Amino acid sequence: MRPVAPGFAVLTLVLAGCGGGGGGTAEEESGPREDADANPVTAVAAVYPLAWMAEEIAPEAEIEFLGSGSAEAHGLELTPGQRESLETADIVLYMGEIGYQTQVEEAAGSAAGETVDVSSIAGEDRMLAASADAHEEDGEHAEEEGDAHEEEGAFDPHVWFDPSIMAEVAVQTGEAFAAADPDNAEAYTSNAQRVSDELLGTQAEIEKLLGQDCQFTETIVSHAAYGYLLEPYGYTQHAVVGVTSGEAGASGSELAEIVAEIEEEGFEYVLAEPVEGRADAEAVARETGTEMLDIYPLDVVADDQAEQGYPALLHAQAETFATALACN
Repeated sequence: MRPVAPGFAVLTLVLAGCGGGGGGTAEEESGPREDADANPVTAVAAVYPLAWMAEEIAPEAEIEFLGSGSAEAHGLELTPGQRESLETADIVLYMGEIGYQTQVEEAAGSAAGETVDVSSIAGEDRMLAASADAHEEDGEHAEEEGDAHEEEGAFDPHVWFDPSIMAEVAVQTGEAFAAADPDNAEAYTSNAQRVSDELLGTQAEIEKLLGQDCQFTETIVSHAAYGYLLEPYGYTQHAVVGVTSGEAGASGSELAEIVAEIEEEGFEYVLAEPVEGRADAEAVARETGTEMLDIYPLDVVADDQAEQGYPALLHAQAETFATALACN
């Protein structure tokens, strides 16, 4: 696990009360869970969007976010206490058996409670390949994506950038809480539907931003984490670092290729995350005189971002890409 980067959240283990992102809170919508203080439901979430979702659906539950205190969630190394929490929680929310968080995946296999597996909900047909570089022709991408289905760990894990899939995950999360706590099933399912509807609303807003005429069909990013956001609208990302965080940065020749592309296409922006690939992205921006725009992978978030909530953060990333793509 990477050391904590300055400015990143050390999120509290119990996320009750920090939800946001539009609409009333789950407690305002459906009331508190009966006898919550006496015997609270426990849940463990592997990435921030799932932690936000769990808190919105079950505001009286004890939600532990495994990425708390980390600069990123990829390759998360569990402490003994986290492993025990995961194995004994009433609900475990994780990205699935895709080689993204191998220790989480191993522990989830022996979890005693309900599990919400995002990759299984999405299904292989909607999972993107973990391409090291999304700068490919469509045919090459399709062939690579087909190969990914045959290879463990070859899927792009950043599914939370597709709110239509996450809307389905919300419904399944409500069902998991209802199964773990049948006495409050109605509240959970009602809250889950509200969250699902909110995410579908976010999807509609993103479509307005990206589903229009844009000057460019590709953008330069520091980390190839945004395929689920871009590909539905026909856009691609040319990345300094591939889908798998922690990969080596681009070689000198690869950076020269990116510089040449920016100059040839007339791109005005380079998009960079706080950690992954940022140094190389900054070098490219200096070389080409382009402006840097900040983007965020949302697997972990800073404190001020957590206050905004996942849907608002997702919308903000789409707005940044709309700027970079010069959408009307």
